[in-house]
Amino acid sequence: MTGPNNQGEQLRVGIIAGGGSLPLEIARSVAARGGFVHIVLIEGQAQGALRSFAHTDASWAEVGKAIKAFKRAGITDIVMVGRMVRPRFKTARPDFGFIRSLPSILRIFRAGGDDAVLRAVISMFERRGLKVRGVGEIAPELLVSDGAMTDLLPTDEDAADIINGFALIAALGRHDIGQAAVVSQGRIEAIEGAEGTDRMIARVAQQRRDAKGDPIIRSRGVLVKRPKPGQDLRVDLPTIGPDTVQQVADARLDGIAAMSGHVLAASRFELIHAAERDRIFVVGVPDEPLADTDHATTRLVDTDPLVFGKIDPPAAIKADIQRGVAIMSTLAQFSVGTALVIRKGRVLAIGTHESSASVIERATQFYKVSRKPKGLAVIGHRTPVDETLIEAIAAAGLEGLIVMFGREDRPQHKGSIVARADALGIFIAGAPVAVLEPA
Repeated sequence: MTGPNNQGEQLRVGIIAGGGSLPLEIARSVAARGGFVHIVLIEGQAQGALRSFAHTDASWAEVGKAIKAFKRAGITDIVMVGRMVRPRFKTARPDFGFIRSLPSILRIFRAGGDDAVLRAVISMFERRGLKVRGVGEIAPELLVSDGAMTDLLPTDEDAADIINGFALIAALGRHDIGQAAVVSQGRIEAIEGAEGTDRMIARVAQQRRDAKGDPIIRSRGVLVKRPKPGQDLRVDLPTIGPDTVQQVADARLDGIAAMSGHVLAASRFELIHAAERDRIFVVGVPDEPLADTDHATTRLVDTDPLVFGKIDPPAAIKADIQRGVAIMSTLAQFSVGTALVIRKGRVLAIGTHESSASVIERATQFYKVSRKPKGLAVIGHRTPVDETLIEAIAAAGLEGLIVMFGREDRPQHKGSIVARADALGIFIAGAPVAVLEPA
């Protein structure tokens, strides 16, 4: 790479720019060191201020145009940064480069978890001669560093919540979900699903407003943000910024803990100013002290479901069933988990303490209910199941549900619940909280 470690060589970087301030911050960082950038502005997402640099406008489907622009500029190293809205295939205006890359693009659209999508994106560009780099390689000063970024420090209670949150994300991350969680006084309040960090925090804020003055629920707690184990940080680096601080303040949390060297601090000075104004601590935490936790057990050993009704789970969703059971079994180690919804390989919503019906309703924000049901709900082993929940699952266009049960529990359900599932054409099956082994 023609980078800052190569004496006498100019840093030349291509930026595929989505929304937010980070593409501009990276461009300015490279320019300040005498480097050159060429930016591909993704239509409808990138900031107008980026036009002060050499640039090319392109839609997400103009792959060939983007690659040609970089090669004409003599660039072989690129970064992909900024908010990217998951594209819709129907709105594509493809160029020849898109058609040429169609097999890769179809794999991207069919990919389940976010990690699979991002790996496919990287592979597509690297096969065309462009090396995808991480922001930490190009502008390491933008990463969260070790220690406090603000004059306010976490309390001992906050520190315990940080350890718990880091362990939770590490355990769940091996199932390709979650970059953030909210932990308050040992209680896991929320886990990030498909909604992203911002909407997760907004959900916590609403739950606290609904708590009607309970001081334990309405105050304290920490937003924890870190990458999933094995996450490709070249194109999916977790980020905090001034907006994060505002959301944390609105939710009445005490602070933010981010993994140092692995999380971006967007608009750093504004972030620090906002945090100190609102008395929110922001701290960078290294991963090493948290590596040896009691919860680092994730490899699934036993997932065979026990069918209760007349309808068998379709073979096509076996992988989703196994993954859902593994996630709920992991959550059980943290004494949390009411329900989750997984559809076509993507975990859409996870419930910590809220009702299963709320989790299912939240999941429906991320897909259009079709005539042909797809996906399933997995219900925690301490979560009640009734006919109303069965009807909610059917209304949400899901194929069925897996009901978790403890190893000492009797794996059965009331006849009326099973009969209702049969009548609505959805499967209902049970699965034990799995024995997990170190990965």
